Amino acid sequence: MRAKITKKDILPAVMRTVSVADRKSVVPILSHVLLEFNESGLQLKATDLDHSILELVPAEVDTFGMVAVPAVTLNDIVRKSPDNSTLEFSLIDKGRKLLVMAGKSKFELSTLDCADFPEISPLKNNCNFTVKAADLNKLISRTKFSISPEESRHNLNGIYFHKEDSKLKAASTDGHRLSVSQIDVDFEECLQGIIISKKTIFEIKKMLDAFTGEVVMTFSANQVQFVVENVVFISKLVEGNFPEYKRVIPETSSDFFLVNRAGFTEIIDRVAVISDDKVRSIKLELNKNTLYFYVANSKVGSGRDEMDVIYSGPSWNAGFNANYLLDIAQTLQGENLKIYIRDALASILILDESEPESLFVVMPMRI
Repeated sequence: MRAKITKKDILPAVMRTVSVADRKSVVPILSHVLLEFNESGLQLKATDLDHSILELVPAEVDTFGMVAVPAVTLNDIVRKSPDNSTLEFSLIDKGRKLLVMAGKSKFELSTLDCADFPEISPLKNNCNFTVKAADLNKLISRTKFSISPEESRHNLNGIYFHKEDSKLKAASTDGHRLSVSQIDVDFEECLQGIIISKKTIFEIKKMLDAFTGEVVMTFSANQVQFVVENVVFISKLVEGNFPEYKRVIPETSSDFFLVNRAGFTEIIDRVAVISDDKVRSIKLELNKNTLYFYVANSKVGSGRDEMDVIYSGPSWNAGFNANYLLDIAQTLQGENLKIYIRDALASILILDESEPESLFVVMPMRI
């Protein structure tokens, strides 16, 4: 087996495969990437059994062949090779080692039997639809930060995708906040509610940041597949039922105030430096057209700030996790936020008037 490939072509692919390969697995082959050189170029494969990736990149292939090498080591070699270099691959020692040459650098990598590498089968003849990469990227951006970090709450460890009318809706919650967004998609009724895992979401987000064009999403009873240009990403779906999230969305018939998003973000970020690193609590107090921000920390001190808002209702105050408010304000891009309030113990509803397809709910905390 002999082949040549440029660093600029192989590096992004190797970085994506190393993210999927299971570095800590007790099964050695799962920490490896499978390289298959054929008439189409180089196909890279990696899997941790729950997530799999296949990617085809251009290469000059003189002799076809297949080899499994350590994913992390290959990634380091390619990443640290000279920029604009061409890497040469060839099997030596009767196929027991892969020789990688980049300029004057030479590396010999031990290989494993390719027959031990798990079969990766792309999904076919299932429910599928096409969506713009930019739209899917925005949908994920608006909801990914609310995914629960608690592994024990597996049904919250991902984003819930479902169809509603002609909309593809996404929702995530960690039990303290809720993020919901939607995009227009033309697809059939075959899509039921599914939960896509946190790891899948973050891997797809990285791909969408680098690609433009369209994404083909395919679903089966227990898997989801994303095809982005020459990349195929397959993942198991999260088992379990997502909560009936619509029940916790406050009514828009309550009082609300309008606040400049940039100013709101800056003040919370500034005042919250005083807050406890674990609790991150901040108190908001509203009085006519002024919003006050208070933070107190018994070990450090206290801080306060204020800003003008548009509001004519009764006085209001409530405590929140500053990070939850910042996640929302920093994710959105409109000029103003519309925040619906009731009392100190009620959740608030945050909307961006320039982006009606998204909404955010944050529960209060006792201070």
